[in-house]
Amino acid sequence: MANPDSPARPAPSRALPGWWWRGGEAVGYGRLLGLGSLLATALALALLHPPTVHWPALAGVVAFHLVAVWLSFALPWHRWSGWALLAFPVVSMGALVVVTRAVPELAGVLVGFFVLCFAYAGLFLPRRGGWVLLPAALAAYFGTLGQLTSALVVRTLFVALAWLVLAELLRRLQTRQVALIDQLRADNLIDPLTGLANRRGQARFLTEAEAGDVLIVLDLDHFKQINDELGHAVGDHVLATFGGLLQQQLRTRDRAARSGGEEMLVLLRCGETRCGEELVRRLRDAVAREQLGVTFSAGLAQLRPGQTTEQAIIDADRATYCAKHAGRDQAWIAGDPRNGIPDVRVPWDAASSTGLAVTR
Repeated sequence: MANPDSPARPAPSRALPGWWWRGGEAVGYGRLLGLGSLLATALALALLHPPTVHWPALAGVVAFHLVAVWLSFALPWHRWSGWALLAFPVVSMGALVVVTRAVPELAGVLVGFFVLCFAYAGLFLPRRGGWVLLPAALAAYFGTLGQLTSALVVRTLFVALAWLVLAELLRRLQTRQVALIDQLRADNLIDPLTGLANRRGQARFLTEAEAGDVLIVLDLDHFKQINDELGHAVGDHVLATFGGLLQQQLRTRDRAARSGGEEMLVLLRCGETRCGEELVRRLRDAVAREQLGVTFSAGLAQLRPGQTTEQAIIDADRATYCAKHAGRDQAWIAGDPRNGIPDVRVPWDAASSTGLAVTR
């Protein structure tokens, strides 16, 4: 069920068969509300033996619910606003009015059903769904009792307040739970030091890679020396700052991860290696302005048709090794040795990009 005002929710319980949840969790529990009022009708007919004059109305309620449940499987809930879910509690409460008119003995018993409707509103309706449901609930509530006295009005004020508080409490509780789940998921995918994806996050975003995308391996030069001579606190500061500077250079569709130690992996969704060249130049300038006292070596590889991301990463690693071997503080583009295309060095001066150096 598409509902922009409601938080994402965990998958529904599978105590009921999978087809029952067609349309989403909210629709599935809405069907349960309908079954609740249908059960009340069935029990009234079976146990309380209402006058025969009311049988057609009760039979109509049963038939209406069966049709409504059938329709709930056929309707395109995903195309509609979350407010469409109001149909479930409103229809169910309306059915209770008919049932209690036929069997007045059920009036006091079925009051608890209204609590379930407001619990549903708090869990599944958009924000302030309880307030929107309240007028229909009050009309149905008075309809089930069949009388209107001053004492009943006063009592209803407190009952209505309890309904609204319940709906709001459940909504806030669920919002906190969803926020906690989102945080746990983020912690599972994000490296806490650099703010980049960790290895799990990297494995996830690499599934998005397509032919033409550019993979970049970034490796900080002489990083072990920084840790040994200046301490791990300084090393952590360098990593955190470098990760932040890298994130600033990325577009919305690009991804980056700390693949291990002082090594980062970047996925650029651009379709040409020039994007990677521009990124490493901008990043080098940003690192120099920050005066981190560190440089980096980079290897770029474009994902070719038919090539796996693992193979492209191996190519980028090879290009990074070329940068290290050639003196560090360099970026190299991986070629395709099988087809005679050599690895080439990226000039830091963009104006000279037509004169790429070729490896021996």
